[in-house]
Amino acid sequence: MKSHRFYQMVLAATLATSAIVIAPPAHAATSFPDVNPSTEEGKAIINLAERGIISGYPDGTFKPANFITRTQAAKILAGILHLDTVHVKNPHFKDITPNSENYGAIAALAEAGIIRGSNGYFNPTKQITRGQLSKMIVKGFDLTITDDVEIPFTDVVAGSEYEPYIQTLFANNITKGTTPTTFGPQSYVKRSQLASFVVRAENTQNNVTISANRYNQDYIFASYGGIEPAEDIFTWDDEMDLTDSVTIKPLKEGTGKLVITGFSEETEEFTDIFFLVHVKSVDGKLQTTLEEVNEADYVENLPLNLSETDLTFTPTEVSIQTEDGSALSSNDYAFESTDNAATLSIFKEGQYLLTFTNGTQQQVMAADVYTYDFVRSIDLYEITDQLTFTSDYLSFEPVQVALENLDDSSDPTHKVPVKAVIEGNKLNVTPLAEGNAVLHVTGKNGQTTYLYVEFMKIAGKWATYYDLYDDMDAN
Repeated sequence: MKSHRFYQMVLAATLATSAIVIAPPAHAATSFPDVNPSTEEGKAIINLAERGIISGYPDGTFKPANFITRTQAAKILAGILHLDTVHVKNPHFKDITPNSENYGAIAALAEAGIIRGSNGYFNPTKQITRGQLSKMIVKGFDLTITDDVEIPFTDVVAGSEYEPYIQTLFANNITKGTTPTTFGPQSYVKRSQLASFVVRAENTQNNVTISANRYNQDYIFASYGGIEPAEDIFTWDDEMDLTDSVTIKPLKEGTGKLVITGFSEETEEFTDIFFLVHVKSVDGKLQTTLEEVNEADYVENLPLNLSETDLTFTPTEVSIQTEDGSALSSNDYAFESTDNAATLSIFKEGQYLLTFTNGTQQQVMAADVYTYDFVRSIDLYEITDQLTFTSDYLSFEPVQVALENLDDSSDPTHKVPVKAVIEGNKLNVTPLAEGNAVLHVTGKNGQTTYLYVEFMKIAGKWATYYDLYDDMDAN
């Protein structure tokens, strides 16, 4: 049987206050009595303090709720970006001289194009706003502008100076907003907020974010591709099945396969986009790049272990016939057989009739070959125009059967796929149309089970797959 994906819509996660940090000249502590090290902001503050990028006050406190000035923000950002603050060009701000506090940091940011000032002034002692900081973060960390992302912040004016920068921070999970629906672009930045902003932004340097809007989708979710998923090479936040964006995070060097599935509310359809994820170490840090590819160019063939199928013997030979009755070229499949096992791979998608032999026995089966998440697989079906189930298979004698309603009443082409009747102590199931059915079977002593049956036409013959489930939820 083919695998089936189960999709679930999930609302956006609750948004919380964003953050970044600054530190006035002071105490070089790495823990502070007014900082909770178990929170995200607390961890960010401790992280930066341990690296010497921020510090506390002489009394040993950090004062996380204090606002920060533009010059303090410049010092922190230049430090986190490892800018040369000694060999700098004079930015010629009217309110800054080489003797000014944090002159080297301000000049380095100006030289890097991260700040420009206003009308020739830098305004170093003014408190920095969240809008201003969003622009500095995006420019400083060289984030790709993501202005096609919808943001939930009603206080960010469309077309305003800071909108694309706030969109970019949101797309990269650097900001969560002051509330789920507000960003506060004119609000001043607290010392604790600056810490969180910086650490989140720093983490994005190794990550790659994929947005749903980029592919004209309303929601997306991620899954690994390939026979051996690259779970040790990269990962992502999978708290939500469907979301606006997915951030891929590197774990170790290597290349793995990724499938991004998008959902459109308008068409109610799912779309797959295929990637190779390359993780390399650059200057001692893992860097992630995505390469969008054609799935067919990177498909892996998953051999079918015939001992795990409904074959009644281990075959030594197989002949394969296409739907039009011609023989499949030996170049298009691989068959291996030993004394106790046999495997089969078919390299072309399609439906086939397979004749297995071992010299004395022969069995004809039907096969459906399909590609799913970079893997070409084979589903093997029994050929029959009637299934008969007895107590040997059901574990009880059947006395009643009911067809579970799987019909989509909005589909006028739907047909009841099977006819199921009890004859004597047997359950007989015959196909009426291609499709799936679930039969609720009851025994004479009240036993119950569910029988899943699929019928499809392959090369003009009825092919079937079936399985038992203890309850409907298992299907």
